[in-house]
Amino acid sequence: MEVIKGGTGEAKARPGEKDQQLKRIEQMEKYLDDAKEAVKNVSSALEDFMEAQNKIIALEQYYEGGCWRKDFEDDEAGLLPSYLKRGVLTEDAIYDLLTDNDELLEIISMDQFEKLW
Repeated sequence: MEVIKGGTGEAKARPGEKDQQLKRIEQMEKYLDDAKEAVKNVSSALEDFMEAQNKIIALEQYYEGGCWRKDFEDDEAGLLPSYLKRGVLTEDAIYDLLTDNDELLEIISMDQFEKLW
């Protein structure tokens, strides 16, 4: 910042420079607030994501073992009650979740973060 010395020896900003400084500080304050909120949200989401990993492993074992196929076939044969929620028995639900999970695990690996820098 270029300054002009006043008659009393104190530094004074050029006209308009103070407005730029205030705008800059306000903008950086907004960046700080936004970034803090984003970090807080991601931290919370990562916590939830990590806690879900055991459930995802159980779903993978269910899907890849024989139980899912038997449940699917029994549903197709009308052997399960109609009130039963059965999203897990759709052919793509677990597969899509496992694929999305693998992609997220790759994204949050350090190699992916290093690409940002």
